[in-house]
Order: sequence, then C-alpha cells, then structure tokens
Amino acid sequence: MPVVSLIFYSLMVSLLIQSFIFLRASKGLPTARGLLHIFVLSVLSLINTLTYYYAFSYTSISNAVFTHYIAPVVVMVLAPIFLKERVTMAAVFSVATASFGLWIIMRDVSVLDVAAQIFSSGPNFFTGQRFKPDTIGIICGLTSGVAYGAIIIVLKIISVRNNKYAVVFFQNLFVVMLLMPFAGPAPSIAESLWIVVGMGVLYSTAATYLYYGGIAHVGANKAAILGYIEPIGAIFFGALVLSELPDMLSLLGGLLIIAAGYIVIKKG
Repeated sequence: MPVVSLIFYSLMVSLLIQSFIFLRASKGLPTARGLLHIFVLSVLSLINTLTYYYAFSYTSISNAVFTHYIAPVVVMVLAPIFLKERVTMAAVFSVATASFGLWIIMRDVSVLDVAAQIFSSGPNFFTGQRFKPDTIGIICGLTSGVAYGAIIIVLKIISVRNNKYAVVFFQNLFVVMLLMPFAGPAPSIAESLWIVVGMGVLYSTAATYLYYGGIAHVGANKAAILGYIEPIGAIFFGALVLSELPDMLSLLGGLLIIAAGYIVIKKG
C-alpha cells in the first residue's frame, strides 16, 4: 500500500474508536486557541509520521529508528528558546554525542550534495538518480526525529490547558482531513484491510493510551526512558522477521544517539 493510504485508513479506524473514548472521557471542547495549537501539532504529527514511514520504505529499520531518536536532543536544543529552560553541561555533552553518532550513520551522505540537489531539482529532488535509497531513508528518518522533537515542545506548551483525550482526538481528526485528498481508494484486499485495522487499533489507539497511562503512573521521564525499548525491539524484530542486521558502524552511531537521548531524559 502507498504510505499515505496506509496512514489515512489506519487513522480512520483509530478515529472511530477514539470518538467513543473522547465522548466518554473528555470534559468539553477545546477553545479556538486550543484548536489552533492542536492543528499545529497535527501538521507536525503528519510530517513526523509520513517521513518515518518513508524512512522504513527506503532504508533499514535500524537506520530509520536511530535517526528518528535524535528527537530528545532536538527537544533539548529547542527547550531554552520556547520553554525558557536553562542549558546544562549534560545537555551540551548530549548534543555533541548525538551529533557524532549521527555523523557516523550519515557517513555516506554528503550534506552539501543533498543541499545542491534540493535547490537544483526543487520538490522533485527525491526522484533524481543521484541519491541512494539509504540516503533518502536517513534524511526522512532525521526529518521525522526533528518533527517529533518539535511535537514534544508543542505538547508541553498545550498540555496544561487541554484535555489529553481531546488533543489526541482532534489531532487525528485534523491529520485525516489533511490527508483526505491524497488517500486514494480504500484497501480491498483482505490482507491489506487487516493490516490497516490492526494498525488503527494497536498503533494509533492502544499504544497512545497505554503511553498516557504509563506517564500517569511512573512520570514522563521514566516513561520516556522505557520508550527506548522501541529501537532495541525494532532491531530485534527486524533481524528476526526480515533478516536485517545493522553493520557495526551504524550500530555504534545509533547507540551514541540513544545514549545522548537517555542522558537528556535522565537529567530532566
């Protein structure tokens, strides 16, 4: 299935389920200002999800997940600007560590070459022949990580004023509306339909509310640290199901990025 169709129809399933949860758990509609903030969050969420899925389409699971996990470091960079948080030595060390890890993963990607291709080809630069699939996947994974970092900043700003169930519901509603013109026909093959339903129930609904439940019981920092099971699990299942094993340099770069994110979260 095309990536856009996969996201759109799985979110449609999720939205149907979340509508019942929203009606039962929400204590009212957000204000107009709150809806505007949620719309911004939805655009960032769409960029994050699209580029993350495209990363899996073009490169290995390990490259996609490792570059996506630059997000905690992005949060650390943006927090002093938008949240007025102070810069610590641990934060500076984390940025340096993550940057080095990212440089190792992107060892075959020339930033100057990518920039030149973007400006010479415009919006069609991905279709050019100068890029290897891994290069496109790594760029997508990195873009996803930056967008996810921005999502965390926006969530931190709006979470004190908005009900979490309302945020999740309207965020998905806005994403569905943005994707609707590009969704294409609904999946008709039984196998595709079950994948879409499964993703809507498990990934877009259950995982979200389980994460909120975890934060409520153990706190945001511990929940975020536990979230680092994701790259470990992704590499394990990639090796088990798809026989994908990251090379040693990619593994080293990924571990440095994860270590940097862990330090950021552990230090608050």
